Amino acid sequence: MKFLARLAAAGAAAALVAACTEPSQDPARSYAGKEDAKAYSGDAFKGDKAKWESALAARSEAQNDYGNYRAAGKKKTP
Repeated sequence: MKFLARLAAAGAAAALVAACTEPSQDPARSYAGKEDAKAYSGDAFKGDKAKWESALAARSEAQNDYGNYRAAGKKKTP
């Protein structure tokens, strides 16, 4: 019984030591692509961030997933 306990302890110690010596497998992180353009730098807004933000807010106000839903054949109730 003592032999099994010592063997288990030795195996656990060996596993811990082996895990500590393993080198990192993550590659060095670097971005090789081009830098992203700002969302408001396109033709529609010509770099005007305030105009882009107001258009985005107006668009999100118009999106309503619940208010205007009507089942097929049912009339909209006020």
